[in-house]
Amino acid sequence: LPWSDDPTLSSETELIRDHLVFLTEKRNWWTVASQPAVDGLPSTHPIHGWGPAKGFVFQKPFVEFFLPLSDWNELLHPHLTSPTIRDRVSYYVGHPSGAFETSESNPEAVHAVTWGSFLGKEIATATMVEEVSFKQWCEEAFGRWEEWARCCRQKEARDYLTRQREECVLVNVIGHVYRAGEGDWLWAVLREVAAKETRNVA
Repeated sequence: LPWSDDPTLSSETELIRDHLVFLTEKRNWWTVASQPAVDGLPSTHPIHGWGPAKGFVFQKPFVEFFLPLSDWNELLHPHLTSPTIRDRVSYYVGHPSGAFETSESNPEAVHAVTWGSFLGKEIATATMVEEVSFKQWCEEAFGRWEEWARCCRQKEARDYLTRQREECVLVNVIGHVYRAGEGDWLWAVLREVAAKETRNVA
């Protein structure tokens, strides 16, 4: 797919492969980026480790994916904003028209989703998610839909990709639950939503 530079899954992504496949096969939610929860594993861990030795690394789970606008409006958005969920997640949503939505009231909010604690050093942040970078990536990501369509010789395929681009949104959902024993919480939330039937509109 044009949003991925590597055709193979990383060892880390393999750990949540079943969840990602479920979202794709159940509802055609096309995942672009993701990571599992990590709670204080050694920085030398063979899969999750990074930075100097004698440190500990942490990750909040997140997933970024394309989904139909109707699924966002009718299924995912109502669930993420429900009283039992809304304080445990953050989200960013973008459409190729430039429309944008977020759970954050502060446009300068920054979410550290990967960080480490190392001996004799300040806390190091390796990955952050915030509004400015998401909007930039959103524009680029939807631009790749157009490039993909132009590469198709068959009109039917071009029309399909163009239609998908216009009818989809790009969503990034961050789970703030990452402690040991709760690492699958975000995936359980998303799988519950994906398994639901879309409301029929008369």
